Amino acid sequence: MMKRSLLLAGALAALTTAAPAEAESPMVHLVLKFVKDKPTRGPAVVLDPVSCPACVVGHDPGFERDNARETLVELRVPAQRSLELAFDSQPGMRRVLLETTDLPFRREGNRLLVALAPLHGDLVDTGEFSTHIVEPGMVLRFEHADPARLAGDYAGKPLPKVQREAANVLEFAEREAIREIGLGEHVAREGLGVIEIMGFDTNEPHGHKDSPPHMHMHLRWPFNIGTQIGHYYLSPEGLLQHNQAGATGFHLPAHDYAPGEPFTTIDNRGRPAYTQTITPEGWLKLTAPLPGGNCLIRPVGQGFASGASVACDGHASQTVQVSDDLEHGVLRVTTGTVIETFRYDRDNGLLLSPTEAPRMPDGTIVPISRTEFPLAHAAATPFAAPGSD
Repeated sequence: MMKRSLLLAGALAALTTAAPAEAESPMVHLVLKFVKDKPTRGPAVVLDPVSCPACVVGHDPGFERDNARETLVELRVPAQRSLELAFDSQPGMRRVLLETTDLPFRREGNRLLVALAPLHGDLVDTGEFSTHIVEPGMVLRFEHADPARLAGDYAGKPLPKVQREAANVLEFAEREAIREIGLGEHVAREGLGVIEIMGFDTNEPHGHKDSPPHMHMHLRWPFNIGTQIGHYYLSPEGLLQHNQAGATGFHLPAHDYAPGEPFTTIDNRGRPAYTQTITPEGWLKLTAPLPGGNCLIRPVGQGFASGASVACDGHASQTVQVSDDLEHGVLRVTTGTVIETFRYDRDNGLLLSPTEAPRMPDGTIVPISRTEFPLAHAAATPFAAPGSD
């Protein structure tokens, strides 16, 4: 009995003197972009682990990146903590970005100190280089193809210039068709989600290979519960070849739609929202169950890189041309006689052009509905002519 008591006492003593097990801190996954003020080779920064012993540097090539324009650093850092990260740095770092947000930083000798606010979730899209144009029921994501940023399946190869320019035109041609049909307003009014128009990335942001060259127009349902996503692949001549489509969140096999085979996108209530069909010529038909809801999008030349003609029922045909000036960060879209100019941040693609009209005075009455009702004796009460009194 004495022996058992001694053993128990020893075990209790060991428990009380042993170091407590450390609880695992929640971490968030992020990518920081260090923008160089002039082209250089080799990583511009390296994390000093002493500044954040709990941080973990990642080396996934889909997130970690270095090119002449920028260095992308992949990190896992403690969640909801105010951190100041120190990096051994080359001179000439002009910006530090997290997503499209500039982070405050300062230099101390060869070290760069970056202040990081408490983070509650992963932020890994910093490597994207695209501009988002938002309209009712629709968002257009325009990807900028920078030869200095080519990565993934496009690294070490010539820029797919014709396909990228074809995708540029098709994105804005679809936007024009959506406007003329009134499809975006319909989606917004009915609460069906948002139509997303996209091309393809050439810089593999967040590991997104996005190849071969293609474009999209899909309806993302509310609460992101699922999306039918079509991939409209482009030929070297800039024409549409076929559409490979599947549905996210439902583990369904993708189906390949050949020219002439319609692909119908349904809304979150199971109703047809719109149908897209690649023609035998490599053009695109867009139809929707709305008045005048039939459009044909065809190239003005050999392929869509030359521009597109958009012809919708009840509307005059419109020619769409697109140019992207990477050096100055200017995207110009010509639709008929209308020239639109979108200025964007050359480091991350953030739209800089104004997007909201001036605010109306507080006393302005904005009609939100129309009601008609008879006024008693209205016809028997003549109004005095101006100046008659």
